[in-house]
Amino acid sequence: MSVKLTILCENCVEKASPFGLLGEYGFSCLVETTSGTYLFDTGGGLTIINNTERLGIDLRRLDGIILSHGHFDHTGGLKQVLEKTGSIAIYAHPELFNQRFSSHGGPLRNIGIAWEQKELETLGARFQLSTGPINIAENILLSGDVPRTNRHETGDPKLVIEISEGKLDSDPLKDDLSLFLRTEKGLVLLLGCAHAGLINIIDHAVAVTGVDRIHAVVGGTHLMYSGKDQLKATMDRLESEGITHIGASHCTGRNGALALAERFGERFFSATVGATLEV
Repeated sequence: MSVKLTILCENCVEKASPFGLLGEYGFSCLVETTSGTYLFDTGGGLTIINNTERLGIDLRRLDGIILSHGHFDHTGGLKQVLEKTGSIAIYAHPELFNQRFSSHGGPLRNIGIAWEQKELETLGARFQLSTGPINIAENILLSGDVPRTNRHETGDPKLVIEISEGKLDSDPLKDDLSLFLRTEKGLVLLLGCAHAGLINIIDHAVAVTGVDRIHAVVGGTHLMYSGKDQLKATMDRLESEGITHIGASHCTGRNGALALAERFGERFFSATVGATLEV
Protein backbone atom coordinates (compact mmCIF):
# COMPACT_ATOMS: atom_id res chain seq x y z
CA MET A 1 0.00 0.00 0.00
CA SER A 2 1.26 3.48 -0.85
CA VAL A 3 0.74 6.25 1.72
CA LYS A 4 0.92 10.04 1.65
CA LEU A 5 0.62 12.02 4.88
CA THR A 6 0.01 15.78 4.81
CA ILE A 7 0.01 17.77 8.05
CA LEU A 8 -3.00 20.11 8.05
CA CYS A 9 -3.03 21.47 11.60
CA GLU A 10 -0.07 21.86 13.93
CA ASN A 11 1.61 24.42 16.17
CA CYS A 12 3.91 25.72 13.41
CA VAL A 13 3.95 26.10 9.63
CA GLU A 14 6.47 24.52 7.26
CA LYS A 15 8.79 27.25 5.97
CA ALA A 16 8.45 26.22 2.34
CA SER A 17 4.65 25.83 2.50
CA PRO A 18 2.23 27.83 0.34
CA PHE A 19 1.51 31.36 1.57
CA GLY A 20 -1.47 31.71 3.88
CA LEU A 21 -1.22 28.49 5.86
CA LEU A 22 -1.80 29.01 9.58
CA GLY A 23 -0.57 27.32 12.74
CA GLU A 24 -2.49 26.59 15.94
CA TYR A 25 -2.09 24.42 19.02
CA GLY A 26 -3.53 21.19 17.72
CA PHE A 27 -3.06 18.40 15.22
CA SER A 28 -4.62 17.08 12.04
CA CYS A 29 -3.24 14.98 9.21
CA LEU A 30 -4.63 13.95 5.83
CA VAL A 31 -3.99 10.26 5.15
CA GLU A 32 -4.10 9.35 1.44
CA THR A 33 -3.65 5.67 0.62
CA THR A 34 -4.50 3.18 -2.09
CA SER A 35 -7.14 1.88 0.34
CA GLY A 36 -8.87 5.23 0.91
CA THR A 37 -8.48 8.81 2.10
CA TYR A 38 -9.00 9.71 5.75
CA LEU A 39 -8.71 12.69 8.05
CA PHE A 40 -6.83 11.89 11.26
CA ASP A 41 -7.91 14.46 13.89
CA THR A 42 -9.25 17.93 13.11
CA GLY A 43 -7.05 20.37 15.04
CA GLY A 44 -8.40 22.95 17.44
CA GLY A 45 -10.89 24.49 15.01
CA LEU A 46 -9.00 27.65 14.07
CA THR A 47 -7.18 26.53 10.93
CA ILE A 48 -8.57 23.32 9.41
CA ILE A 49 -10.79 24.99 6.79
CA ASN A 50 -8.27 27.67 5.86
CA ASN A 51 -5.43 25.19 5.50
CA THR A 52 -7.35 22.59 3.49
CA GLU A 53 -8.53 25.28 1.10
CA ARG A 54 -5.01 26.70 0.73
CA LEU A 55 -3.69 23.22 -0.03
CA GLY A 56 -6.48 22.45 -2.49
CA ILE A 57 -7.90 19.61 -0.41
CA ASP A 58 -11.57 18.77 -0.91
CA LEU A 59 -12.93 17.39 2.38
CA ARG A 60 -15.95 16.00 0.53
CA ARG A 61 -13.80 13.19 -0.88
CA LEU A 62 -12.92 11.77 2.53
CA ASP A 63 -13.78 8.13 3.16
CA GLY A 64 -13.81 8.66 6.91
CA ILE A 65 -12.58 10.63 9.92
CA ILE A 66 -10.40 9.17 12.67
CA LEU A 67 -10.15 10.79 16.11
CA SER A 68 -7.12 9.92 18.22
CA HIS A 69 -8.71 11.06 21.50
CA GLY A 70 -11.20 13.48 22.99
CA HIS A 71 -9.10 16.59 23.66
CA PHE A 72 -10.19 19.90 22.13
CA ASP A 73 -6.96 20.38 20.16
CA HIS A 74 -7.69 17.22 18.16
CA THR A 75 -11.48 17.50 17.86
CA GLY A 76 -12.09 21.26 17.71
CA GLY A 77 -12.48 21.38 13.94
CA LEU A 78 -14.84 18.41 13.73
CA LYS A 79 -18.06 20.38 13.40
CA GLN A 80 -16.64 22.52 10.58
CA VAL A 81 -15.40 19.43 8.77
CA LEU A 82 -18.82 17.74 9.09
CA GLU A 83 -20.43 20.82 7.57
CA LYS A 84 -18.30 20.12 4.48
CA THR A 85 -18.55 16.32 4.36
CA GLY A 86 -22.10 15.60 5.45
CA SER A 87 -22.74 11.97 6.40
CA ILE A 88 -19.45 10.23 7.15
CA ALA A 89 -18.01 7.45 9.32
CA ILE A 90 -16.04 8.57 12.36
CA TYR A 91 -13.76 6.06 14.04
CA ALA A 92 -12.93 6.62 17.71
CA HIS A 93 -12.98 5.20 21.24
CA PRO A 94 -16.16 4.95 23.37
CA GLU A 95 -14.61 7.31 25.95
CA LEU A 96 -14.21 10.08 23.36
CA PHE A 97 -16.88 12.24 25.03
CA ASN A 98 -15.63 11.98 28.64
CA GLN A 99 -15.32 15.26 30.53
CA ARG A 100 -11.64 16.17 30.73
CA PHE A 101 -9.60 18.84 32.50
CA SER A 102 -6.02 20.09 32.70
CA SER A 103 -4.10 22.06 35.31
CA HIS A 104 -1.15 22.79 33.01
CA GLY A 105 -0.43 26.51 33.07
CA GLY A 106 -2.64 27.42 36.04
CA PRO A 107 -6.26 26.88 37.09
CA LEU A 108 -8.18 23.75 36.11
CA ARG A 109 -9.78 24.12 32.69
CA ASN A 110 -12.01 21.98 30.49
CA ILE A 111 -10.07 20.48 27.57
CA GLY A 112 -12.59 17.92 26.30
CA ILE A 113 -14.54 17.75 23.06
CA ALA A 114 -16.91 20.71 22.74
CA TRP A 115 -20.04 18.92 21.51
CA GLU A 116 -22.37 16.13 22.53
CA GLN A 117 -22.48 13.03 20.35
CA LYS A 118 -26.10 13.60 19.30
CA GLU A 119 -25.36 17.13 18.09
CA LEU A 120 -22.59 15.84 15.82
CA GLU A 121 -24.80 13.01 14.58
CA THR A 122 -27.35 15.57 13.36
CA LEU A 123 -24.58 16.93 11.11
CA GLY A 124 -23.91 13.50 9.63
CA ALA A 125 -21.43 11.90 12.03
CA ARG A 126 -21.73 8.11 11.99
CA PHE A 127 -19.69 7.09 15.01
CA GLN A 128 -18.01 3.70 15.06
CA LEU A 129 -16.68 3.41 18.59
CA SER A 130 -14.57 0.50 19.78
CA THR A 131 -12.12 -0.33 22.56
CA GLY A 132 -10.48 -2.95 20.34
CA PRO A 133 -8.52 -2.53 17.10
CA ILE A 134 -10.58 -1.47 14.08
CA ASN A 135 -9.74 -2.56 10.53
CA ILE A 136 -10.75 0.65 8.80
CA ALA A 137 -9.68 -0.56 5.37
CA GLU A 138 -7.13 -2.93 3.88
CA ASN A 139 -3.75 -2.28 5.57
CA ILE A 140 -5.22 0.48 7.77
CA LEU A 141 -5.66 -0.46 11.42
CA LEU A 142 -6.77 1.76 14.31
CA SER A 143 -5.01 0.64 17.48
CA GLY A 144 -7.80 0.34 20.03
CA ASP A 145 -6.74 0.35 23.70
CA VAL A 146 -2.96 0.38 24.07
CA PRO A 147 -1.64 -1.68 27.03
CA ARG A 148 0.44 0.45 29.40
CA THR A 149 3.38 -1.77 30.34
CA ASN A 150 6.52 0.32 30.01
CA ARG A 151 7.77 1.57 33.39
CA HIS A 152 9.08 4.87 31.98
CA GLU A 153 5.73 5.91 30.51
CA THR A 154 3.63 6.91 33.51
CA GLY A 155 1.22 9.43 31.99
CA ASP A 156 0.58 13.07 32.82
CA PRO A 157 -0.68 13.76 36.37
CA LYS A 158 -1.94 17.22 35.41
CA LEU A 159 -4.54 15.73 33.06
CA VAL A 160 -7.62 14.70 35.04
CA ILE A 161 -11.09 13.29 34.46
CA GLU A 162 -14.42 13.57 36.27
CA ILE A 163 -15.12 10.13 37.76
CA SER A 164 -18.28 11.24 39.58
CA GLU A 165 -20.03 14.56 40.16
CA GLY A 166 -17.43 17.00 41.50
CA LYS A 167 -14.76 14.31 41.94
CA LEU A 168 -11.65 14.28 39.77
CA ASP A 169 -8.93 11.71 39.30
CA SER A 170 -5.93 11.20 37.03
CA ASP A 171 -7.10 10.65 33.44
CA PRO A 172 -5.95 7.24 32.15
CA LEU A 173 -6.73 8.42 28.59
CA LYS A 174 -7.81 4.97 27.51
CA ASP A 175 -9.16 6.58 24.36
CA ASP A 176 -5.67 7.50 23.13
CA LEU A 177 -5.54 5.79 19.72
CA SER A 178 -2.91 5.61 16.99
CA LEU A 179 -3.15 4.58 13.35
CA PHE A 180 -1.06 1.72 11.95
CA LEU A 181 -0.51 1.71 8.18
CA ARG A 182 1.03 -1.34 6.51
CA THR A 183 3.37 -0.58 3.60
CA GLU A 184 5.99 -2.61 1.71
CA LYS A 185 8.69 -0.78 3.68
CA GLY A 186 7.10 -1.56 7.05
CA LEU A 187 4.60 0.09 9.37
CA VAL A 188 3.88 3.79 9.41
CA LEU A 189 2.65 4.85 12.85
CA LEU A 190 0.51 7.99 12.97
CA LEU A 191 0.10 9.44 16.46
CA GLY A 192 -2.28 12.02 17.90
CA CYS A 193 -0.55 12.79 21.19
CA ALA A 194 0.83 9.36 22.19
CA HIS A 195 -0.63 9.70 25.68
CA ALA A 196 -0.33 5.90 25.91
CA GLY A 197 3.45 6.26 25.53
CA LEU A 198 5.37 5.84 22.30
CA ILE A 199 7.15 2.69 23.48
CA ASN A 200 3.83 1.12 24.47
CA ILE A 201 2.38 2.10 21.09
CA ILE A 202 5.27 0.49 19.21
CA ASP A 203 4.87 -2.72 21.23
CA HIS A 204 1.13 -2.77 20.52
CA ALA A 205 1.58 -2.01 16.81
CA VAL A 206 3.88 -4.99 16.38
CA ALA A 207 1.58 -7.23 18.44
CA VAL A 208 -1.68 -6.47 16.60
CA THR A 209 -0.30 -6.20 13.05
CA GLY A 210 2.29 -8.97 13.16
CA VAL A 211 4.70 -6.62 11.37
CA ASP A 212 7.98 -6.08 13.19
CA ARG A 213 9.49 -3.50 10.82
CA ILE A 214 8.60 0.13 11.56
CA HIS A 215 9.42 2.50 8.72
CA ALA A 216 8.10 5.81 10.05
CA VAL A 217 6.60 7.46 13.12
CA VAL A 218 4.73 10.74 12.66
CA GLY A 219 2.74 12.94 15.03
CA GLY A 220 2.57 14.14 18.61
CA THR A 221 4.78 12.24 21.05
CA HIS A 222 3.86 14.02 24.32
CA LEU A 223 7.54 14.27 25.21
CA MET A 224 6.92 17.89 26.21
CA TYR A 225 6.17 16.81 29.76
CA SER A 226 8.36 13.70 29.97
CA GLY A 227 11.34 13.33 32.27
CA LYS A 228 14.89 12.58 31.16
CA ASP A 229 14.46 8.84 31.72
CA GLN A 230 11.39 8.63 29.51
CA LEU A 231 12.98 10.75 26.78
CA LYS A 232 16.11 8.61 26.74
CA ALA A 233 14.15 5.35 26.81
CA THR A 234 11.98 6.58 23.91
CA MET A 235 14.94 7.60 21.79
CA ASP A 236 16.74 4.33 22.55
CA ARG A 237 13.69 2.37 21.42
CA LEU A 238 13.35 4.40 18.21
CA GLU A 239 17.04 3.79 17.53
CA SER A 240 16.72 0.06 18.14
CA GLU A 241 13.86 -0.15 15.64
CA GLY A 242 15.98 1.40 12.89
CA ILE A 243 13.16 3.77 11.94
CA THR A 244 13.78 5.68 8.70
CA HIS A 245 11.55 8.73 9.28
CA ILE A 246 10.66 10.37 12.60
CA GLY A 247 8.26 13.30 12.18
CA ALA A 248 7.79 15.02 15.53
CA SER A 249 4.79 17.26 15.96
CA HIS A 250 2.52 19.21 18.28
CA CYS A 251 3.08 18.05 21.91
CA THR A 252 6.65 16.85 21.37
CA GLY A 253 7.85 20.18 22.74
CA ARG A 254 10.95 22.18 21.92
CA ASN A 255 13.34 20.19 24.09
CA GLY A 256 11.96 16.87 22.88
CA ALA A 257 12.19 17.91 19.24
CA LEU A 258 15.75 19.21 19.66
CA ALA A 259 16.81 15.97 21.35
CA LEU A 260 15.24 13.88 18.56
CA ALA A 261 16.81 16.06 15.87
CA GLU A 262 20.26 15.77 17.46
CA ARG A 263 19.99 12.00 17.90
CA PHE A 264 18.50 11.07 14.51
CA GLY A 265 19.87 13.73 12.15
CA GLU A 266 18.46 13.44 8.64
CA ARG A 267 15.98 10.79 9.75
CA PHE A 268 14.18 13.49 11.80
CA PHE A 269 11.80 16.07 10.37
CA SER A 270 9.43 18.61 11.87
CA ALA A 271 5.87 17.52 11.07
CA THR A 272 4.53 21.07 10.77
CA VAL A 273 1.62 22.39 8.69
CA GLY A 274 2.30 21.65 5.04
CA ALA A 275 4.88 18.93 5.68
CA THR A 276 4.38 15.69 3.77
CA LEU A 277 5.66 12.12 3.90
CA GLU A 278 5.21 9.66 1.05
CA VAL A 279 5.87 5.94 1.38
